Amino acid sequence: MRPASRHRSPFVTSAHAGVLFLDEFPLFRTDVIDALREPLESGEVTVSRTEESVTLPAGAMVVVASNPCPCGRFHVSPALDRCECTEVRRRRYRSRIAGPVTDRIDITRHVEPLRRGDHDPFTETETSAQVRVRVAAARERQAARYAAERWRLNGQATGPGLVQRHPLADDAARDLLSEAVLSGRLSNRGATRVHRVAWTVADLASVRAGVDVVPGVHEVEVALRLRTGESLPSAAVRPRAGRR
Repeated sequence: MRPASRHRSPFVTSAHAGVLFLDEFPLFRTDVIDALREPLESGEVTVSRTEESVTLPAGAMVVVASNPCPCGRFHVSPALDRCECTEVRRRRYRSRIAGPVTDRIDITRHVEPLRRGDHDPFTETETSAQVRVRVAAARERQAARYAAERWRLNGQATGPGLVQRHPLADDAARDLLSEAVLSGRLSNRGATRVHRVAWTVADLASVRAGVDVVPGVHEVEVALRLRTGESLPSAAVRPRAGRR
């Protein structure tokens, strides 16, 4: 990030190794949105003042949120749509989070408000403590796998490093990812990010199943759905047994 004035302060570095949550992201100034490209790609931010500059760590987990439209009441279903915005205004709003910044976001999820009957208080769910144990175990697997690398987590891995030393399980998985690039569904940068997420899906499956899982077609499909915002049916998130 190369701010020209004090108003574009390097806020990303304050969240290094933590979480940076940016609510109502499309309402941010264009220069602030564009300035996120560098830290999202490299995990660093460069601040310049006159003839001097400094590079700071900015490896945060960036979470951005937005409404479906400026008024927040748009819905794809005509029966539920209460939007007061014109189509031009909706398009302009959505375009602010398209392009280079969106290409650097690994996971997209669409969340709707809970309606009456959506929540069952008697449904058994995992606690945060239980999820933390599984995530910690998955991170330990990553640290062990990358012991000889200059990174320790999937999200830090380089594209060439993944392809050459930590590839997908088979030709079918590689063809699935290549087809997504050739069809225009993914950029090359997006393919690297899907590869990383596929490894994380495999690591979590390894923890659940108690065996080592290398990302194959199943894991790539889940990673693609996570990236594009598509729904994840129960069959898609069920762990697949397998070994290295």
